[in-house]
Parts: sequence; C-alpha cells; structure tokens
Amino acid sequence: RLSLVLPILGRLKQICNHPAQYRGESWFEAGASGKFEQLRHLARRIAAAGECCLVFTQYRSMIEPLHELLAEIFGAPGLTLHGGTPIAERQRLVSAFQAPGGPRFFVLSLKAAGTGLTLTRARHVIHFDRWWNPAVEAQATDRAHRIGQKKTVYVMKMIASGSIEERVLA
Repeated sequence: RLSLVLPILGRLKQICNHPAQYRGESWFEAGASGKFEQLRHLARRIAAAGECCLVFTQYRSMIEPLHELLAEIFGAPGLTLHGGTPIAERQRLVSAFQAPGGPRFFVLSLKAAGTGLTLTRARHVIHFDRWWNPAVEAQATDRAHRIGQKKTVYVMKMIASGSIEERVLA
C-alpha cells in the first residue's frame, strides 16, 4: 500500500507547488499558484530591503521556474544548485553568493544543499515546499545559520492552505 500512496502524495505536493509542475509544463504563470504569489510577495519585501535569500525546493523541476520568478523581482539573475551540479561548480557558486555585491538569491534543491555549504550572506530562508522530514529541513536551514552569521535569519515554510501539505504538517 505504501508504494501506491507515496507517489500519489508526491503528485499532490506538485499540485500545491504549481499546477504546471503536476502537468509537466514548462511555463509557470505566477498567478496560477498561491505559493508563487506568496513567494512574489515575500521576495519583493526582501528585495526592497536590499537583503538576500535562499529558496529551497524538493523538486529539481521547480528550480528554473523559481529562479525566473525571483530574477524578475530582484532585477538580476541569481544562482541555482541541484544534485547534478559538479563539486567544483558548487564551490564557485557558494563563493559567488557569499561575495559582497554577489547575486541576491540562491535557489537550491533540498538534497543537494544538505551538507557542506556556508551561505551566511542570506538573511531569509524560504522552504518553498516541505520535505516532511524536519531534520532534513533543519539541515538545509543551517546553511544560513553557520559560524560567522551575525544577522538574524528568518525562516519561512510555505504551505498550501487546505491541502495535503497542511494535513501532513498537522
């Protein structure tokens, strides 16, 4: 039974992220997803404050749509990292993000960002979709909570209200 239920839960999570993800489409209209609209609102506040953020997603297929939305809001491209990113490239991306005046946002897959990254330039951590394992989420959040972090770090976890995400959280 579990082998039947888990894929269904995964598809329901994709619908919560954006209907286009569930349908396998490449065009993600921001207005078609409550999460995209909420992320737009949060990102505008972060951009207006001149601050940086990390956005974590469980799905590699969400990285590019999230990057496009954030690039529009921040007025410049950010960085992306996923499991297929080579180790040498990961180090270059981290250095670029940490550098003063570097990109202001970083979209990362939750698994790829789990260990070894120090991203203390970010003051905001956004979990776009939940992993449903608090330890994994905490490990990702800790990328911004490292030795040398001198600012308060704000962590936001996005949940589609009235959805499977909300029920699993409860």
